[in-house]
Amino acid sequence: MKILYGIQGTGNGHISRGHYIYKLLYKYSKEIDVLISGNNYSLTPSFPIKYQNTGITFSIINGKIDYLKTLGNFDLYKSYVEQKKIPFQEYDLIITDFEPISAWGAIRYKIPSIHISHQASFLDPSVPRPKFKNLLGEYVMKYFCPTNEYIGLHYKQYGKNISEPIILDHIKLCKTQIQDHITIYLPWYEDDYLYDFFKGFNDLKFHVFSKKNKVKKEIDNCIFFPINQLLFVESLKNCYGVICNTGFQTTSEVLYLGKRLLTIPVKGQYEQICNSVALKKMGVSSLETIDYKSKDQIKTWLDGDVVRVNFQNNLSDLLNRKIKKLFK
Repeated sequence: MKILYGIQGTGNGHISRGHYIYKLLYKYSKEIDVLISGNNYSLTPSFPIKYQNTGITFSIINGKIDYLKTLGNFDLYKSYVEQKKIPFQEYDLIITDFEPISAWGAIRYKIPSIHISHQASFLDPSVPRPKFKNLLGEYVMKYFCPTNEYIGLHYKQYGKNISEPIILDHIKLCKTQIQDHITIYLPWYEDDYLYDFFKGFNDLKFHVFSKKNKVKKEIDNCIFFPINQLLFVESLKNCYGVICNTGFQTTSEVLYLGKRLLTIPVKGQYEQICNSVALKKMGVSSLETIDYKSKDQIKTWLDGDVVRVNFQNNLSDLLNRKIKKLFK
């Protein structure tokens, strides 16, 4: 069996769980080719990349998607040329993590396919949503990556095709402590904006992980770090709390470690808004944005309850069941 594994490159979470899924797929085949589309990630993949596609690169300024600039980033012709180089007919199975080129290639060439991602969980209507659904967001979740089968990942097993989150070994093996710093992972905000806000909390220390910083830099009560997995985990396991966007992978890891969590969904990103709803049901607080109105909410959060979840992942069993169904 030869497998094509497509990964969405619009966030570090897709790359992070890609390592785990790649190892699962290795049980079924030693011939696995990986396609990544988009380049909104800063982690270095730990597996070989066969195909790289331009894809869509989001332009996000201070926590809000700029859709005009995002469309301007998309080179349709270049993406098409890159896509034509992929010999889809050679593959027996296509796995996609919310990556549309691999998914639509499977449909076009009638190749068995499975969608494994957090976004796939939204194919189940029981997954939490806001009171007023975003129709465009719902449409994208449903039709962006059409496949024969799907396995969703979410904070709870809301349906039979959903697994709880993938927690990687480097998180599972952490020995946690509570120190006096707050870990900040808001890569879609400008560094100056974050510094101007957090310097007002004179009695607190902040570890800010930045896409733009290449070296560690300390300014007053803020230490800016480059985005680096080892540095991030070290800060995470010893922090008092975490303030981050409402992406699925990071929030799952914080909940698993039992760290105080405050999230801020990227404006215009429906998936993160839905995540906020699910987290609120679990007792996790969120903010709409960071501004002068947020200071009192952050002070309240610092004295609030901590939510810890010992996630039980059953992705391996679900994948085995789906592959048997496709090749029976």
